[in-house]
Amino acid sequence: MSNTGVGKVIAEARRRVRPTKQQEAAVRKVTESTLERVSTEAQGHPEILSVELGGSVAKDTWLATPSMDIDIYLKFDKWTDRIKFEKTAKDVGLTALWNCSPRLRFSEHPYVEATCGGVQINVVPYYDVALGEWMSSADRTGFHTKYMKKKLTESMRDDVRLLKAILIANGLYGAEIAKNGFSGYVSETLISQLGSFEETVRRFAEMNPGTIIGNTTKEFGTTISIIDPIDENRNLAAAISDENLVKFVLVCRSFLKSPTPDAFDADAVVGRSSKRYWENVLGVQFAFEQRAPDIIWGQTKKAAAALAGQLKLGGFEVIRSKAHINETECMAYLFFFLNAVEIPATYVQDGPEFFRGENLDVYIKKNLKESEMTWISPQGTVASLKRRKYTGADAYAKSLLRKGILPEGVRGLPKVWIGVGKMNKSARDAAREVITTDAAILRSG
Repeated sequence: MSNTGVGKVIAEARRRVRPTKQQEAAVRKVTESTLERVSTEAQGHPEILSVELGGSVAKDTWLATPSMDIDIYLKFDKWTDRIKFEKTAKDVGLTALWNCSPRLRFSEHPYVEATCGGVQINVVPYYDVALGEWMSSADRTGFHTKYMKKKLTESMRDDVRLLKAILIANGLYGAEIAKNGFSGYVSETLISQLGSFEETVRRFAEMNPGTIIGNTTKEFGTTISIIDPIDENRNLAAAISDENLVKFVLVCRSFLKSPTPDAFDADAVVGRSSKRYWENVLGVQFAFEQRAPDIIWGQTKKAAAALAGQLKLGGFEVIRSKAHINETECMAYLFFFLNAVEIPATYVQDGPEFFRGENLDVYIKKNLKESEMTWISPQGTVASLKRRKYTGADAYAKSLLRKGILPEGVRGLPKVWIGVGKMNKSARDAAREVITTDAAILRSG
């Protein structure tokens, strides 16, 4: 049941997120033109059974944003072999969109991406299979579209837009590895299962671990489970990080406590950075060879975790860390907020307990040579005072980077620095995040 404040804000926000007649006409024009071009090119390939519109435009849940996209799907006969499936899809997409700067993207299989009329176009292949007999990750597409077109009412479609808008405003939208957030299809699923934007917000505001949204007989190991309505064995929440899940819970709680249209405005949802901690930020930059976004993001996040672990072993306390990619420039960044970028030259290492026989003798013999001094602690252990090889985080990081922590395909030598450094705006914004109090926490406080 809506209270007056929440209901009023939702009603106002619903009007703001709905595309205008002019925007609808512009998208429809691009959609019809692109569909015609792709269909014409597909006619010469009998293995392509049909060309279909999918995604949020087909389901009328699209949100008018600068980054909106149109998904066009090529339905292939299921007997098409994988090599032909991929090659034909690439040829059709690249040829049909030749004047829109087409480029290959990679997920489970290649697909074509282009920009036409300021709108991103994705041409994606999938197999014509029966429900549950998936041969590729995109095979659920047609079932998703049919289900949502039937399930979502006009009001619910606007509520999907509201949910997307609040997720985008809080940096929680996107299931790709770069974001690990809520996808458009997750947004549609939540509204279709819970009935409305307000009910979705209320459910997440009271969310407990183990919650299952949807129907399934399978158990998943995630904090919550969001079941794909056309595949009970698929947990859509598996792509959402716990960090983003908790942020969304806080966003929902703060919205119910103090409803405001600003909750849907990215410019109004800002964190508070602690500029005095810039000098505690360690930055690493490296160029990489062109590859699929999900692959380089996965590798870079893995490198950030590995380097953070090694920094901790070296005596540097890592408070927060973050990976960032500039796909256009093929440049990757790692940022670490450290408790201190300079640490003491010596540290105490606790050895074995006194009553350990041979182990104790071996330890003493080794550490008499390697330590500044060795003694018996009040706890009955042998302790040693050792000298560090590196006391500066930048020098230590450089030594670690020479040992192969970074992913394969790195071009040139990585750059390492402390502080603001020379970065473009997107990298600087990413670095600032590790010294920023999240907006979701500020609004909840």
